[in-house]
Amino acid sequence: MKKIIVLIALMFSFSVFALDINEAKEQGLIGEQANGLLGAVESIPEVEALVKRINEQRLDKYSQVANKNEMTVEQISLLAGEKLIKKAPAGQYIKNATGQWVIK
Repeated sequence: MKKIIVLIALMFSFSVFALDINEAKEQGLIGEQANGLLGAVESIPEVEALVKRINEQRLDKYSQVANKNEMTVEQISLLAGEKLIKKAPAGQYIKNATGQWVIK
């Protein structure tokens, strides 16, 4: 009986750990923000970790692009945020100008 419970627990934990950016967006757990970074719509530790990891990667890329084009990271982040919000499909969360999460 214990093995079954452990197996079920592992299956549920695996699905959370296996969460990727697209799945998290489709499930309404994360959304795009005007600053070019992801935000957690639902405050769940695994989701927060995913957001942190993706945002670190984005900021690294924004920094590279900014240096290459003699722009600031903030300028690149805002351009990326505008593009990512426009590109987000209907039904996914985006953060509006008032700071509220809304479904696009």
